[in-house]
Amino acid sequence: AQAGTPLPSHDNSTVTMDPGGKVTISTSVSGHGQGHETALAQVAADGLGIHISDVKVLHGDTLTSPYGLGTYASRSAVIGGATVARAAADVRRQVLRVAGRMLEASPEDLVIEDGKISVVGAPSISKTMQEVAFASYWDGTLRDEEPGESHEPLLSSTRFYDPPASYANGCIVALAEVDVDTGQVKLTRMVVVEDCGTVINPMIVEGQVHGAIAQGVGGALLEHLIYSEDGQPLTTTYMDYLVPTAPNLPPIEVHHMETPSPFTIGGIKGMGEGGQIATPAAVANAVADALAPFGARITRLPLTPDTVLRMIGTIGSA
Repeated sequence: AQAGTPLPSHDNSTVTMDPGGKVTISTSVSGHGQGHETALAQVAADGLGIHISDVKVLHGDTLTSPYGLGTYASRSAVIGGATVARAAADVRRQVLRVAGRMLEASPEDLVIEDGKISVVGAPSISKTMQEVAFASYWDGTLRDEEPGESHEPLLSSTRFYDPPASYANGCIVALAEVDVDTGQVKLTRMVVVEDCGTVINPMIVEGQVHGAIAQGVGGALLEHLIYSEDGQPLTTTYMDYLVPTAPNLPPIEVHHMETPSPFTIGGIKGMGEGGQIATPAAVANAVADALAPFGARITRLPLTPDTVLRMIGTIGSA
């Protein structure tokens, strides 16, 4: 996009509150293990002043989800989260408008907390979210038109978001031991500092960092497509194409920094790719440091045992 290529990066979400005060989010970002259901429900619950258990997230269904570009490139929290925040803010305004008529107060004088809507300074003058939602759908007297606008009974909003570019930050340090007799690399510790702006859910962030680091370790030490001289693939099963498992991974320490982005709603940045980008380089640098006495230079990955032994001159040539 910065180079001038027309590249939109938008998504849409619909937030709807039913007559019982329960909320359904239908979003174009599709979750497949990243924790979208939890994070997006948190965003809506915070915006509407309700409990997360009252929010359901629907995604990944082109028949029920609004149009969007989907999940890729660490964009779901940044863009999908913003669409939910925008739509939830609209529904909040709709709820406060109905509650204002019920409580004979200005919407600006109302607050929502724990699913209860009350007048500022007079908490006893209140209605539950369920009462307000039910009235919005079923009390026709609340739908009288005001000058220039009319109240729709449906508590729902669909919102769009296409933000400018935002960039996450991070740093990974790896501690490695190399057995110069076998060429085996053992990672003994990794320390990660990530800054994805506003953290929605620290547990999800740490889980994604761990997963990304595992992928990075795989690329640094294990994963390699090998072909025969006539071009036939030799790594055709997971017995041959190695991927990292728990014994390949060291203890991982994750530390959070929060520097909200000034360019996105909520200050959110992406965070899913830092582990994959930085881990291979960190591991390679750690191995290079360990092999410095041998004058070894790392020019390619993965650092399999035979590659390490060739670099230090034990077998063949690098």
